[in-house]
Amino acid sequence: MAALVELRDRLRRRPGMADLTEQEADDLLAEAAETVHDYCGWRLWPRLVETVTVDSVGGAVAGLPTMMLHEVSSVETRPLAATGPDAWEPVAGGWDWSEGGWLYRCGRWPDGPRRLRVVMESGYMEPPGAVGSVLLGIAARVRTAPVGVSSEQAGGESVSYGTSGASTDSGAGGQLTEAERRVLDRYRLENRP
Repeated sequence: MAALVELRDRLRRRPGMADLTEQEADDLLAEAAETVHDYCGWRLWPRLVETVTVDSVGGAVAGLPTMMLHEVSSVETRPLAATGPDAWEPVAGGWDWSEGGWLYRCGRWPDGPRRLRVVMESGYMEPPGAVGSVLLGIAARVRTAPVGVSSEQAGGESVSYGTSGASTDSGAGGQLTEAERRVLDRYRLENRP
C-alpha cells in the first residue's frame, strides 16, 4: 500500500510535474481519489468509523457499502412507515458480519428502503495494491489534459490528448483507462461475490 505522502512525491517526480506545490499535488490526488471511489462504489480508504443507512431486500444477508469491513459495533432497524429519528430500534443479537461487507442475520432483515442503520469501521489505511499507480495516472492526466479538450492548436503546432481506451463514466480529464479499470474492478461493489 502506498502512503499518500509517497504518492505526492512520486507525482511530483513525473515529467512536467516538478513545479507542483504540495497543495496542488494533494488536490490532484484528491480529485483522482474521488474518481476511484465513484468508480468502485465505496470509499476504499482511509480506514474510519462511519454510520451508514442501507436498503434491505429482506433476506438473511444485507450488503454494506464496503469490501474491507473491520468491525460492526451496532445495527438498528426501523419500521417501514416510521421515519423519525426515534424510530430506530437496536438489533441486540442474532447477527454477524464478514470482512467482505456482508451483514448476516438469523432469520430475516426487514424489507424496504433505508431499513438498516449500521455503525461500522471500514476501509484500507492507504490505497491498496496498484490503486496508487491508478491515482498517479489520473492525477497526471487531470493536470496535463484540460477538461473537455481533446486537442489544441496554436499556429502550426497542435497537440491531441489521448482518449483511446478511456471511459466516459468517470468524468472528462480524469477518465479511467481500460488498464486502470481492470485494476479497480477487483474493488468494485458491483463485482463482489
